[in-house]
Amino acid sequence: MSAARRLAAWLPVMFPPAFMVPSAIVNVLCIDGALQALAGDATLRFGPRAALCAALVLLFMLLLRVYDELKDVETDLRLGRAGDPRYKDRPIVTGAVQEGDLVLLRNITLVLMVAAALALRDPLALGVFAAALGLCWLSSRWFFWPPISTNILLAFVTHNPLSLAISAVVVAAFAGARGVDALGPWTAPLLVGLWTPVAAWETSRKLRTPEEETDYQTYSKVLGLRAAALVPGGFVLLSAACLAGVAWAADLGPAAPGVIGAAALGVAGAALRLSLRPTPARAARLRPLVEGYALVANVGLVAALVWARGVSWGA
Repeated sequence: MSAARRLAAWLPVMFPPAFMVPSAIVNVLCIDGALQALAGDATLRFGPRAALCAALVLLFMLLLRVYDELKDVETDLRLGRAGDPRYKDRPIVTGAVQEGDLVLLRNITLVLMVAAALALRDPLALGVFAAALGLCWLSSRWFFWPPISTNILLAFVTHNPLSLAISAVVVAAFAGARGVDALGPWTAPLLVGLWTPVAAWETSRKLRTPEEETDYQTYSKVLGLRAAALVPGGFVLLSAACLAGVAWAADLGPAAPGVIGAAALGVAGAALRLSLRPTPARAARLRPLVEGYALVANVGLVAALVWARGVSWGA
């Protein structure tokens, strides 16, 4: 089987385009659209710049996925061969994809990223892109500090905020086109509100009850399940507070904050129940609830922006 066929089999499992492509598009619509609304634009305008930013966000996410795969080859093989249920069927463990295939995909992704960044034709966006790409490369080397690779908390602190750096590229492209003065005090809460669901997802997917734990390091193993269960709920509540403030500042009406807040409370309640009465079913249920919140928050913000301001395409 050729590398192309092996990667075609790897993508739906480890980086499903049907989910990742819309996620990248919605992320750019949230950031760029909210920045336009906060700047007082009567109508939202999306064109080539937004398309290039969506391509860059998608490629950044793919690059990070490939970097993680390459960094963790030995660990994934060890856990998969030990029978860990979350690793034994991974393509790199079953042999459906080879390490050389991932190196090829990494190189292709890098070329496409540089091409998309250059196509923006904006020095500010290109500079921020270079900085974000540099951080991603450093993360692929564990920031040259080996202890990060064996400490889940250090890995979270150094790697999860990379999504903020990626979002900063979209902000820089907006500022390059509109001027830095078009950015206001709600830019930071907007980015935090869109990043914290990513942090909640990361922490929610690595929670297990004591009887489910394996050699794999989880947040529940390090912090204890009762404490670790509250972390995703806290991130989601912070996200809802930030996005509600952005919606208020952009004059988007009460519906979006209400829906986002209700979804956040649902996740926080589930996290609290898991903390108070841990069960495998409740641990497994938290990640889908976080994913549901992320969907509601992102799509809800886009819907509120479009409803309040309308959209003009191709500008």
